[in-house]
Amino acid sequence: MILNEKYEKLKNYLISLESIAVAFSSGVDSTFLLKTAHDVLGENVIAVTAQSCSFPKRELKEAEEFCANEGIRHIVCKSEELEIEGFRHNPVNRCYLCKKELFQKNTDYSKRKQHQKYCRGFKHRR
Repeated sequence: MILNEKYEKLKNYLISLESIAVAFSSGVDSTFLLKTAHDVLGENVIAVTAQSCSFPKRELKEAEEFCANEGIRHIVCKSEELEIEGFRHNPVNRCYLCKKELFQKNTDYSKRKQHQKYCRGFKHRR
């Protein structure tokens, strides 16, 4: 499938969701997903960014500026990875522990705001 076909497939899928909250870190993957979702769903999209001690202030500022410039509703929720059971021990699965907690908080928030789906950008590896 060529790139344009994949992009059209993504847009059609997002349209079928009708309303979404996007986990937005201001990284390439989530920025692409958020921009595309906003292009096709408009006001039915919100960006949700988790703020914590491990999330650089510079990246939070980039997320806030991007959303302001694009006219996207942006919610920042507090998170604290150091409170996650076992995270302080720096286990090999610390990224999983952190993301699981962040996605759960963001999912809970998006449900309270009546968004039907919660999406996140990710890198596809073959």
